[in-house]
Amino acid sequence: MQTETAWSDTEMEALQLAAQLILENGGETFRAEETVRRMGEGFGLNEVESFAVPSGLFISYRTEEGKLETSVRRVHKQGTNLTIVDQTNHISRAVAAGKLGASEAYIRLREVARLQQKRLGWSAVLAAGICAGGFAFLFQGTWLEALTALAVAAATQGACLLMGKVHESWILSDILGGFMTALLPVLAGRWIPGLNTEAVIAGALMPLVPGVAMTNAVQDTFRGDMVSGVSHGVSALLTAFMIAGGALLASAVLRILAGGGI
Repeated sequence: MQTETAWSDTEMEALQLAAQLILENGGETFRAEETVRRMGEGFGLNEVESFAVPSGLFISYRTEEGKLETSVRRVHKQGTNLTIVDQTNHISRAVAAGKLGASEAYIRLREVARLQQKRLGWSAVLAAGICAGGFAFLFQGTWLEALTALAVAAATQGACLLMGKVHESWILSDILGGFMTALLPVLAGRWIPGLNTEAVIAGALMPLVPGVAMTNAVQDTFRGDMVSGVSHGVSALLTAFMIAGGALLASAVLRILAGGGI
């Protein structure tokens, strides 16, 4: 690989963007740090160091001229798209193998970033529905419960996506998700005889469970990264609480509709 000393700014931007894409799409903090280190060494940089937390990252390295470069980048978005993480890892491996320079890597990372902007859509709605239908079977449901859970989860995911476009607060999206997954199956049970609403609710809730955040919390904690571990753990707990709060709100609404009051 040819070292591009004239592209020092691009080298830093490539490192920042790679780590940012990983952190924004459900990747572990240690993966972001390892990616920065390997890519920096692939660019021919020395003393490459990085420190990542779920809300930001710090990067420093020394150029061939002996100049120390340091940067800080804030990470605002949080989501889950392991395809983005995999594509970023693929680019970082190509850099580490000497197949890509800083400018080429940055261009390809920008393409991945543009894909990230389009990641939410009907594919997420369909995936949530299929996931919910499968879990409905695991909770002793039949094809009737599976299809109902698919419809409820797809509608919930679509509503949460629309909520995210109108208001970026993930708290409101989680509350809305818990509300719809508890309300819609009960309403459907009044129209569909013999529907096991418990299996439908359990299946529809599963796509909302913050499994990736909790897994990252455990991994980071066991690796000794207590800051990231606690951060991911608190985020997962807050998400669970918001979903439960939405479900309780739906239960209160159902009691009001039934004439029982709160």
